[in-house]
Amino acid sequence: MTDHPHHSERPDRTPEGDRTDHTGQTQRSARTGSGPPPRDLLAFDRFDRWGLVVLLGAVALGAILAGVVEPLADWATGAPLTPEVVSEVTVPPLDAAGVGYGPATYGVDLVDPSAGQRLLDLVPGVLGAVLVVLACWCIVLLLRTVAAGDPFAPVNVVRLRVVAAVLVLGVPVVDVLESLVGTVLLDGLDFGSLALPFMLDIPWVPMLAGLVVAMLAEAFKTGSRLRDDVAGLV
Repeated sequence: MTDHPHHSERPDRTPEGDRTDHTGQTQRSARTGSGPPPRDLLAFDRFDRWGLVVLLGAVALGAILAGVVEPLADWATGAPLTPEVVSEVTVPPLDAAGVGYGPATYGVDLVDPSAGQRLLDLVPGVLGAVLVVLACWCIVLLLRTVAAGDPFAPVNVVRLRVVAAVLVLGVPVVDVLESLVGTVLLDGLDFGSLALPFMLDIPWVPMLAGLVVAMLAEAFKTGSRLRDDVAGLV
């Protein structure tokens, strides 16, 4: 009985990653690798954070320039104060045509105002600038915790509530102050038969945005509680 050499049907692998089948032909082995995952276009990455920080800085700087620097520059140059007058008007041609219209807004130049009037005119702008800077700074600090991988830090709940308070309460207070300051500055001036009612527009959009931020703060509060529970389990 003659023994025959046993040939394995398993292909031999070469060091280069090729393989040789039973026919002696060399075949390239297929290499499959896991490449990098596709980039999420909606992900809030580092560039988005820096862009938002720059935008918030521009908003805060604009508020300071408009509310503080510009009035002080007008004071230094002796420019007049320009409070606005809102009054109901009567336009007979429009009444005859049946066309509706609202109150008119007039710009009044208050020439050579006193130091007290200048300081009074500064109050709404300074308060508005402080509130804007405070809200922007809270958002920047929140972004820092997001970048550090800890978005549900308990302090972020406080920061979001501060932003909500600025929008819901701060913005209407500034608007009321602007109307009151304008009324005081115009007090004593002779406008003839022109009636000067106290006009106040409620800033609904910032207030609604503030309510949304307040609800977001509650969501962060729940996330912070879950974060602490998980940390306690670990």
